[in-house]
Order: sequence, then C-alpha cells, then structure tokens
Amino acid sequence: MLLTNLQLKNFIYRIRLKPENMQAYRVQLENLKTSLEEKIKNDNRTGIKVTKFIIAGSWKKRTILRRSTDHPIDIDLVLYVEGDENLKNDLETLHDFVFEYLKEIYPTKDIFRDVDVAGKTKSIKIKFIGSGLEVDIVPVVPIQSPLEYVLQPQRGGGGKYITSVTGQLSFAQKIRGDNSSYTRIVRALKWWRNYKELKPDLSSYMIELIVSYLDLNFGVENNIEEGIIRFFKFVSDPGFPEIHFKQAINSIPAYSTPVFIGDPANNENNTAKALNKNSWNEIVNEANEAFETLNYAQARNFIGDTIAEWKRVFGPSFNIDEEE
Repeated sequence: MLLTNLQLKNFIYRIRLKPENMQAYRVQLENLKTSLEEKIKNDNRTGIKVTKFIIAGSWKKRTILRRSTDHPIDIDLVLYVEGDENLKNDLETLHDFVFEYLKEIYPTKDIFRDVDVAGKTKSIKIKFIGSGLEVDIVPVVPIQSPLEYVLQPQRGGGGKYITSVTGQLSFAQKIRGDNSSYTRIVRALKWWRNYKELKPDLSSYMIELIVSYLDLNFGVENNIEEGIIRFFKFVSDPGFPEIHFKQAINSIPAYSTPVFIGDPANNENNTAKALNKNSWNEIVNEANEAFETLNYAQARNFIGDTIAEWKRVFGPSFNIDEEE
C-alpha cells in the first residue's frame, strides 16, 4: 500500500525536535549569543579577534531530529575570526585562540577539543551538561575575494577550504522554500541513517545535498514517500554521478574518493571527502535494501504488512498513527 503525506508526517513529527522541547535549547543558545555579542562589542584587543558569528547546521536548516541516547542535539556556531595574513595558514593558532576565547566567556562550562593522534585539534565543542546540548564551534577566516567567502578548517583536521557559510544557508533556504516536503524527507533519511549506523560516513549535509540535487535536476518531489524512495534508488545506482551545483564557484578537481558531492558554494569542495570505498559500499548496500523493501511495501495489500516493511527500514519506532 502507498502511504500518504499525512501518514508519514505523523512519523516525522515523532522524530523531529518538537517546538515545546526546543525552548530549553533556545534559551541556552540565546544566552550564548548574548554573551558572544557582548564579548565582541567590548573586546578591545588588537590582532586576532572574533568579528561576528552565525548559527548554522541542522538547527538553522530546520532538519534537526529529537535527542536520543546516541545522538545529542548539536548546533553549529560559526565564528568569524580576523587577524593578520598568517592566520589563514596557521590552523593551530586559530584553534588555540578560539578555545581560549570561549573559555573567557564560559569559564565554568565544559569546553573541549577533539584531537587527532598527533594532538592536532579536529573540533571544538561546548557541552551543556543539563540539557545535553552540544555546540560545535566552526572557526572561519574571512577572505577578501570572492565576497562573503571564508577559509574554513576541514572537519576532522584535514586542512582547510574556501566556502561561503551565508551562501550555503541561502541555498538551503531556497530549496526548502521550493519544496514543502524537503525538511520532512531529509529528517526521515537522517533517521534511517542513524538507525542503520551509517553516521558519520553519511553526513547530514551529504543527505541534504543529494535531496537538493534530485529536486534541482529531476523535479521537485513533494510526495514524501516518493522523495524517500527516489533518494534510495539514486544512492544505490551503480552510475551515481558527480554532484555539483551551477551557482557554485570553480570546477570539480581531481579526487580519489568513491563519489564526489560538491559544496553548493564551491564545487572544489567534496563533502564526501572522508568516505572510503568500504564505507560507501555499506551506504549503497543499505540504500539498495531500503529501496527494494519500500517498493515491496507498496505492493502489499494490507496496511499492517506495509508498516512491517517500513519498520525494516526505519526501525521499530516507525509509527504513522496520529499522536494523541
């Protein structure tokens, strides 16, 4: 049997972060923003300094899921850091500055670094113990040209790249505006990714970009079921193409990863950079199984049998009944 948008909305409502549960996180985020605004306004230091910040990630794009034991609520906070020209080439100094800067604002908070085996900083987080909120700090260095572009350290300590945070957010906003089901499709796919334990190999950003690419190149899909199945079919196809976006600067460079999924602000950036052949094969196999399972679910004659197939893909929590 086919499932309607209304039925699938009931499932997605269950897995999203509900507005009534967002308030505690919103208060903490507003306090953080206020503290940063005050710090930036009253910071008289010379040399390296934070000039502005932007909230980004799933929170900003409205694709965030509810908190679970294995998957806390995390929010990306982009800090624009300016200084001399050497800062663009000195990631260690940049990370050291940001870490100490945050400790000045939050001396009692749990601010910690994720480091690699060589002790190099891969990421910086602020953890709010009570609520479980984690804020991923993303330091960027503005560059003169092109306008609104920045140098951003690669997550995981893999160097740096040029992108536009505002460009990425504008792109996501347009895609979301053109497809009323976009955020629901992305949320469902993120839930599948988590249930199948494909994180971090299949990032939320990669899911968002694949769904966006499909809308832009094959037509906007408002039907949630068809949007989900289209994603699984596309990812499991042996002819998975190079993904790039017309409005992005530059061209796809040479790459050694199994696939290339470009940044909508700069086609030189491969958001699938961390993938290896084994991890991509696992993603493809899971996507193919999901595609075949949901096609079989559509052919079932009874709703109970259809739901049983969907549970194979999305887990035992899959439920299309309206919440009481």
